[in-house]
Amino acid sequence: MWICEQSTAESTKFRKADLDILRVMPSEHCCKVDRVRAAHGISPPSRMDGDLDSYLVARWIGEGETEPAGVRTLSEWFNKQVLKKIYRDHGRSDSSIRLNSDYEALQGDDIPEHERAELVSELADDGIDSEVTTKQFIGKSTLSRHLKGCLDATKETPEAETEWEIDRVRVTTNTYRSHLESALQSLGNKDQISGVDEAELQIQAYLSCPECPARVTVERAYERGYVCADHRDDSA
Repeated sequence: MWICEQSTAESTKFRKADLDILRVMPSEHCCKVDRVRAAHGISPPSRMDGDLDSYLVARWIGEGETEPAGVRTLSEWFNKQVLKKIYRDHGRSDSSIRLNSDYEALQGDDIPEHERAELVSELADDGIDSEVTTKQFIGKSTLSRHLKGCLDATKETPEAETEWEIDRVRVTTNTYRSHLESALQSLGNKDQISGVDEAELQIQAYLSCPECPARVTVERAYERGYVCADHRDDSA
């Protein structure tokens, strides 16, 4: 609905132009993912070739040496790119720590209400409407429809053995990261750690060989089936 108190020819022309744009949007963009991508100029990482759709499909199916990524992981990546673009447009720091912390505060289910309210107030001070921003985020089902329906991509279904254990490791690591980023962001806001906004937080769970200095991430050990090549037990 368009409301205008002035009925000048210029404003009428402007409103008609906007309506014309809205009418053609469905034919220009296949779905919400494509509309948001176009509105914010979301593109794949600079190290990747091709357009955004090619990048999403490649990550989803695990093209080449890339490990397959779930739609939850990809939708969160997409949403954080949207948040980064909005932050840059409004002159707000877009460091990975801030983005991850703020995204969790806006979307997380277990975030205290006072923390969320504090962030909403901060964003408003920077000219960012948190409600309008979150409405531009996409969900898992939206991305799944884009991949399968709009892009006609398919993904091989894994065999019926479960991998709940490694999934639990990933979820636990990500949860720890979110809480730590939130605490670091607060310390940065209080000027208790200088430069924390620009710093890169690195979190990995490692396994160490009891016989030698060899050390490897849990996910790498899971992929290859052992912690240390020199001291693994092949009798099982």
